[in-house]
Amino acid sequence: MSSLLYAIIIMLLGSGFFSATESAFFSVPINKAKILANQKKRGAEYLLRIKKDMRPIISVLVVFTNIFNIAGSIFVGAIAAEVFGSSSIGIFSAVLTFLVIIFAEIIPKSIGETFAVPMGLILAKPLFYIAKIFSPLIFIVELFTKSLPKKKKTISEEEIRTLSNLGFLEGVIEEDEKEMINRVFLLNDLTAKDVMTPRIIVTAFNADKKLKEVEKEIYSLSHSRIPIFKENLDNVIGICHQRDLLISLAKEEKEKSLLSFANREVITISEAQKIDKLIPLFQKQRCHLAIVKDEFGGTSGIITLEDVLEQIIGNIVDETDKITNLREKAKKNKN
Repeated sequence: MSSLLYAIIIMLLGSGFFSATESAFFSVPINKAKILANQKKRGAEYLLRIKKDMRPIISVLVVFTNIFNIAGSIFVGAIAAEVFGSSSIGIFSAVLTFLVIIFAEIIPKSIGETFAVPMGLILAKPLFYIAKIFSPLIFIVELFTKSLPKKKKTISEEEIRTLSNLGFLEGVIEEDEKEMINRVFLLNDLTAKDVMTPRIIVTAFNADKKLKEVEKEIYSLSHSRIPIFKENLDNVIGICHQRDLLISLAKEEKEKSLLSFANREVITISEAQKIDKLIPLFQKQRCHLAIVKDEFGGTSGIITLEDVLEQIIGNIVDETDKITNLREKAKKNKN
């Protein structure tokens, strides 16, 4: 009787160990393995190697699990037949099956998932070399599986949104972080027309005027960058900075033409331009403002780097801003 008990315990422990190990390696995300490797955690290098190609390890784990399940069941069954007789072997098989499901599958897999990282770090190195030893067996197994179509793993936008919401509910990320993640995915749904400052409320200066003619307007400017145009706003020839205008006023250079201040390149984009493309454009051109053109080539408004960033982090309002939403003001003026 004792030999039967020992055989059952060895079978359950062996099968349970490999089931828990399989669950642990599947539960460790590859990004987590990369972080652990960067932190120089012991065993992380082998864990990362395994995560990059799980097939050899899974083949080894499946083979050993089935050895314990199948061979162990045959061996235990033979002992049970001697102990209980053939008449009771059916009842014993049902009990053994129940024990295997509970103690060799459900509980070990739960343990493996719960302690995935420590188990992965401890077992990665020995399993890596076991896989090397059994590489001929793995090669034979892969001959039967390599012809099967492999689905490329991708993470969808919806999955990232769901993960951010779950992270917020579990307290892993803050609410404002979750909102920013969600807003980032809206960037490619918005166009320059959706977020620009409309033409009717754009502050711009005529290049033919002298500095003294717009002196009062310069002092009351709420924006640091101002378009300079020839004849009308459809022909913007440059961008000037309020700082340069104030410096010239302080030097009493009031007779200078505004044309001489249009020394910054004009970036033009279409109304249909997706705003997720604007951040790299502003970075590349080293500018903060672009002129938005309509389908006929006329100026329909301006868009700034701040306008784009506000779509991610919300309205940016400083102590000089009396109006927080210029587009709403434009609609009221239009009506």
